[in-house]
Amino acid sequence: MKVVRKRKLKKSVWLFTILFLLTVGCLLFGFSRTLLNSKKENLIETILTYDQANLDVSFLQWVQDSYGVDALKEISNALKNDTYDVDLWHDVTGNSYIVLQDLYQDEYDNRDDVTMVKGNEEFVTIGYIGDVSLADNWDIMPYYESRNQGIYGILDENMVSYMKDLNWLIANSEFAFGTNGTPMANKLYTFLADPDHVSIYQEMGVDMVTLANNHVYDYGHDAFVSTLKTLKENSLPYIGAGNNIEEAASAHYLIINGYKISFLNATRAEKYIMTPGATETTEGVFRAYDPSLLVQRIKEEKQRSDYVVVLIHWGTENSHELEDVQMETGRLYIDSGADMVVGTHAHVLQGMEFYKGKLIAYNLGNFIFNDQTVDTGILSFQLYDDGSSEFYFYPALQKNCYTSSLEKDDQLNLYQKMTDWSINVSFLEDGKIVEKENSK
Repeated sequence: MKVVRKRKLKKSVWLFTILFLLTVGCLLFGFSRTLLNSKKENLIETILTYDQANLDVSFLQWVQDSYGVDALKEISNALKNDTYDVDLWHDVTGNSYIVLQDLYQDEYDNRDDVTMVKGNEEFVTIGYIGDVSLADNWDIMPYYESRNQGIYGILDENMVSYMKDLNWLIANSEFAFGTNGTPMANKLYTFLADPDHVSIYQEMGVDMVTLANNHVYDYGHDAFVSTLKTLKENSLPYIGAGNNIEEAASAHYLIINGYKISFLNATRAEKYIMTPGATETTEGVFRAYDPSLLVQRIKEEKQRSDYVVVLIHWGTENSHELEDVQMETGRLYIDSGADMVVGTHAHVLQGMEFYKGKLIAYNLGNFIFNDQTVDTGILSFQLYDDGSSEFYFYPALQKNCYTSSLEKDDQLNLYQKMTDWSINVSFLEDGKIVEKENSK
C-alpha cells in the first residue's frame, strides 16, 4: 500500500510541475509578445520622428504586418544615418514606395486600367513597335490570308519569338475594327478590319495598343465605337482614344517587378486635321497639337507612378528628318516628367536622342503595315531590379508585306544609319543604345 501511495504522489508532483511550467511558459510568451510589440511600436514611433519620411502610423503598421519588422528596421537605420532615400522601399520590400501606397489603399482591386506582370528576378523588358495594319482593305491582311501560315505569313519566327519573350509589348494600331461604317469624306486612305482580326495581336504577343492616330476614326462613329468594344471584349488594353477626353487622356498602368509605369498616348500627326479630338462630352482621340494638356497629364502621372512613358503620333511621313516641333515638344515632355518618349506615324525610322539622360525615340516607322520595303525594328526598355535601365533596338526589315529579322552585316548597317539619323545616340553591336561621348 505504501508503494502505491508513493507512485500516486509522484504522479501528482509531475502533473503539478507540468502545469506550473506551462503556466510560466504562457506568461513568458505573453510577456515576450508584449515586449516585442512594444519594440515594434517604438520602432514605428522612431521612424515618425523623422519628418522627411512623410509617413503615417497606419501605413507603417501595414508594412510591418506585410513585410516584417526587419523592413522597418532598415528604414529606421537609414533615417538615423541620414542615408534614407525613397528607393530604399523597393530594396527592402520588393515594391516601390508608390506601389506600396497603392497596395496599402487597395488601389488595384477590380481596375481595368491596371495590369500586373511578373518579370524575372533581374530585369523586365518592355517593347515598342511602330505602325501595324490588320485592315482588310489594305496590304497586309490579303497576304496573311493567302499565305495560310497564320502570323508566320507576315512575320518570321525570330521576330515572333523575340516579341513573345518580352514582358510587355505595345503596338500602334493604325486602323479601325468594325463591320460597317462610312469612310471619312475627302480622306485618301481609310482602313477597316474585321473585329475577328484582333486575335492576330495575340499571335504577335502584343499586350497593349495605342489609338491616338489618324486612322482609328477612318470609318466614323460606328467603327470607332466597335474598335473600343472589340479591344475591351478581348482584354487588350488601349490608350489615346475614348468616349470623352477623360478616357482618351487616361493612362494605363503597368505594375511590373514592384515598379509602376504610366503610359500616355496622344497625336499631333495630321497636317489637315480630320480625326476628331475627344472633348468632355464627345468621342475621339487625345490631341496634342497644343501640348498643354499632355504636359498637365504627364505631371499628374509623375505623382502617381515611378515611370511615365509618352507614346506620340507625329512627324513628317516618309522622311527621316525631324521637325522642329518634335524636338521642342519631345524635350518639353521630358522636362515635364516623362521618362521616355516614343514616336510613330512617319512610316520610316527616325533618329533618337538622349535628353537629360532620358530617351526620345522620334519614330519607329512601319512594323507590319504595307508592301513597301523599309527598315524597321523593335525598341525595348530594360528595367532592372535596382531601378536602372537600358535601351536596345532589335533591327528588322519590312518587305513584300513580311517583316523579318536581319543578318549580322545588315544589322550593323542599320545601326549605322540610325546613328546618322540620331542627334546624340549610337548603337553597339548587340543593339544597345548609348549616348555618344561628349554629347552633353
